[in-house]
Amino acid sequence: YLFVTLLYVDVLDPQLAATKLLTGLFVCIILAITAGQVNWGRLPVDVLPEEAAQIKAEQRVKIGRFSVPTSGLLRLAAVLIMGLVLVALTSEVGVGLPLLLDAEPYFELAVLGLMAFGLLALAISPEPLRTGLGLLMFLSGFELYYSLLEQSLAMLAALAALNLLVAVVISYLVQRRYAIPALLD
Repeated sequence: YLFVTLLYVDVLDPQLAATKLLTGLFVCIILAITAGQVNWGRLPVDVLPEEAAQIKAEQRVKIGRFSVPTSGLLRLAAVLIMGLVLVALTSEVGVGLPLLLDAEPYFELAVLGLMAFGLLALAISPEPLRTGLGLLMFLSGFELYYSLLEQSLAMLAALAALNLLVAVVISYLVQRRYAIPALLD
C-alpha cells in the first residue's frame, strides 16, 4: 500500500493520496490481527495431519527421479505467462487499457501488473486469506486505473470503504475457516 500510495501521488492531490495510505494501513491491521487470531499457517481444526499428508502426496507429479508439486508447476507456468502478457502489453505497440496510453510507462505497468497478479492470486489459491490478498491487489490496480478516469472525493471515499469492507469479509472468511469449526464441536 505504501508503494501504491506513491503512485497515487502522480495522479491525485497528496492529501487524497494520504487517505489511500491510511486505508491500506487499516486493511493491513485488520488482516494481521486476523492472521494472529487464527494462528495462520497451521492446519484447520477439521483436517487431520494424515489427511494433509495424503493430499500433499496426491498433489505431486513424478518427473524422472524428482517429485514436483503440481501447484508449484502451475504457479511457475502462470507467473511466466503473466510476465509474457505484461511484456506484450507494455511494449511499444501501445496495447493496453484505454486512457493508460497517455500515462507514464511505469504507471501503466503498475496498473496492469497489480490487476494481473491479483487475478492470478485469485485463481491459484484455495485459501481465503491468500485469495483475499489477491482481491485486494486487483482492487489496488483497479483504483489506480479509476483514479485516472475520475478524481472525485465521493468516489475516493467509496473505494476506500470498499477496501475496508473487503478486508472485513476476508477476515470473517478466515475466521470461519480456521477458528469457528473448533467452537462448533
